[in-house]
Amino acid sequence: MKGISNIIFAVVVIILLIVAAVGFYEYSTISGKYSALQSSYSSLSSLSSTYMNLSNQYMSLQSKYSQLSKNYTALESMYNTLLTYLKGNESLLSMYQTLYMEAEHNISILESQLQAAKTTSGKEGAALDVVMLFYDGIAIENPNDVTPFLASNFTATIEGVPFPGTYSLSTFNSTWLSDFFSTYETVYFYTTALPTVTALGNNTYEITDVVQYFVAPTNDPIYLQVFNASNTIIVQYIHGVPYITSLMWKGNEVPPSTVIAGYPSQHILQSNQVLEEYLYEINALGAEFPPNVIATYFSPSATLIINGTLPPGLKAGTYQGLSNIESFFSTWDSYFIFVLEYLQNLLPNGTAVPPIVQINLSPSGANATLTVNDTVIFGFVNQGQPGFPAIYDMHSIVTTYFVYNSTDSMWQIVKQVWNVQMVPIASDTIYYPLGPATFIVNSESTVTVNATKGAVIADGNIIVTIQPGTYAYNSMTNQTLSLYNFSVITFSMEGVYAPPNTSYTPLYAFAFAINGQITPAWELVTATKSPSPAITIVLGATDTWTSWTWFGGTFNGTVYVGGGYKFADHWLYGDGVIANIQFFKPVIWIFEASQTPVGQSPMPASVSVSPVYGMNPVVAYTYQINGTEGGVVFAGNIITIIKPGSYIINTTSNTTLKTYDFSIIYYQLNNLPNAPNGQTPILGFAYAINGQVTTKLYSTQPWITVVITSDSQSTTMWTWLSSGYVFKDPIIIGNGIVVNLTFFRPVPWILTMPAITSTSSTTTSSSSSTTTSSTIGYWE
Repeated sequence: MKGISNIIFAVVVIILLIVAAVGFYEYSTISGKYSALQSSYSSLSSLSSTYMNLSNQYMSLQSKYSQLSKNYTALESMYNTLLTYLKGNESLLSMYQTLYMEAEHNISILESQLQAAKTTSGKEGAALDVVMLFYDGIAIENPNDVTPFLASNFTATIEGVPFPGTYSLSTFNSTWLSDFFSTYETVYFYTTALPTVTALGNNTYEITDVVQYFVAPTNDPIYLQVFNASNTIIVQYIHGVPYITSLMWKGNEVPPSTVIAGYPSQHILQSNQVLEEYLYEINALGAEFPPNVIATYFSPSATLIINGTLPPGLKAGTYQGLSNIESFFSTWDSYFIFVLEYLQNLLPNGTAVPPIVQINLSPSGANATLTVNDTVIFGFVNQGQPGFPAIYDMHSIVTTYFVYNSTDSMWQIVKQVWNVQMVPIASDTIYYPLGPATFIVNSESTVTVNATKGAVIADGNIIVTIQPGTYAYNSMTNQTLSLYNFSVITFSMEGVYAPPNTSYTPLYAFAFAINGQITPAWELVTATKSPSPAITIVLGATDTWTSWTWFGGTFNGTVYVGGGYKFADHWLYGDGVIANIQFFKPVIWIFEASQTPVGQSPMPASVSVSPVYGMNPVVAYTYQINGTEGGVVFAGNIITIIKPGSYIINTTSNTTLKTYDFSIIYYQLNNLPNAPNGQTPILGFAYAINGQVTTKLYSTQPWITVVITSDSQSTTMWTWLSSGYVFKDPIIIGNGIVVNLTFFRPVPWILTMPAITSTSSTTTSSSSSTTTSSTIGYWE
């Protein structure tokens, strides 16, 4: 501070010297002018006007002179004082001057060093700022917050995740940034440590760091991803502005639990959520919640597929869409009054483990598959429902497919597949015997049979035809009846297990009854007392169904108690239908379900069909038939039973076909006249052998033909050939069912009925009737 004060004092002295010098100079100048004016005054005194002017100038100058004279005196005094001071401090002044020069030199050096320091630190900081702004722009998810920091010659090499590749400025913007911004909706970032800045030159810097991005995919927001990237970034000053010219990104994905201590696995979290939704559904089934509650987690377009064997009140099949799924659950709620369930996965050694959930989380979306290979449900049938009273033990392999709906923030079931197997309750309640086998009447249909006419009767999905000429014979009393009541009865079962040495699952039972009695003492016979079996058709059965004969118990009209299995039965198989042509005693038959097919349905085939006898075909259904084994063909509303031993004879070539293509052909009716009895055609069809409809072929066994119609009363059947209606065929008429037992040539037939003359009619009948023709033959 002392040195600076001396310098200031010296400067003040110099200023005073300058002021004094200026004052002396002005004083000398004005003094000279004054003398000149005085001389001019003497010589020009005659010039009055000039004099006055000069006089005025003189007075003005005189005033200035007086003032300057005073200033001069003061300055002279100050000068003398300063001169005296300087003369006494010449050595001090010299020292101050030297110190000033040194200080000025040192300040110059410091300013240079400070400027250099500011320049270096500023460039490094600016380079790091650009990198941080680049990272932040990616998190903001706006290219306008990223590309301004990239040089025109920018290149990027991305290794690992996300979106590996080599990019230029334009492709980085159009591809990498675009993919990143469209894939992820929420982004956070930080560096795991302070970045390192290394100068590669005056204008080039290398920044290395490890950055971690937390991202949530737009299509799968529950999939929190962490990208861990080791980066090397080159920043170069271009025209004084820092730009990123190069990016080397080496990324890998790490679980959130790796970087967030204690954070649970996302897969475990979502697995638990998926399992909770399935448990919710199963619990809702058991609690019999409303259908829309049971189906809470099904998507609007979901598919529910039910395979296997179900109790008679439930229907297997594919239920597409939420409304159909809820309809199935509604039926479930109505059918069962009480439900118990549990679920597990069974290992091959029988060990029970929790269900298996497979979670797939990806930026494009999340999906999951839940497999429960043993969902066990005990269903108690409600009063008034098919099979009541009964308890059904169902074991199901259930596979459920989920997709995460980010809009609704929930997992949704898009598909669920049930493979149901019914097992005897005793297999699960092994230490709790259920007592003697009990069969409870579920439904019953009865018809009065006139032995000469026969009858057809249906109960539920069972259709039974009594052939004309069938009598009821009691071997115990040796009594033969030509008029008797014949019943078809279905039962639910309790305490009925699988047949001996089988792994079958009992489904439900049915029986014939003659005059209300279920006993093998009664038989269906011909006039000569030979067996005359009823023809039994079961709709909705599959090739895994069969039956066993059961008798030996007692029947009181509502419950059949006791008895046991006697032997297995033989059925003919078709697509969704089975038939038996051997039952002639009124006993019980128990439907059993196998895990594998027990019968072979005819295989579909294809043949060409042509117009015949003036009739144009509409559609044809063709199946391959083994004549030795026989089979059932179910096409449209016609069921045809082809008995074993049905071979085809060609009368022209005198050859026999043991295997052949059998077709049911439907024809147009618009060009057909009314039948000879005035009735209107309602159905035209024919059988064909290897595509041929002709009288030159015939079967060694007549075909059993069952036509299902909406109204069968007063219906007649006619054979149609080239001349038109040829003759009326014998038929047995039931409620909506028409049966013919005599067709053996592949020709057309026309089903007719009276023209409708009133808007409504009521028909009440407890018996069936047949209409026969007096002549049976075929000609052209």
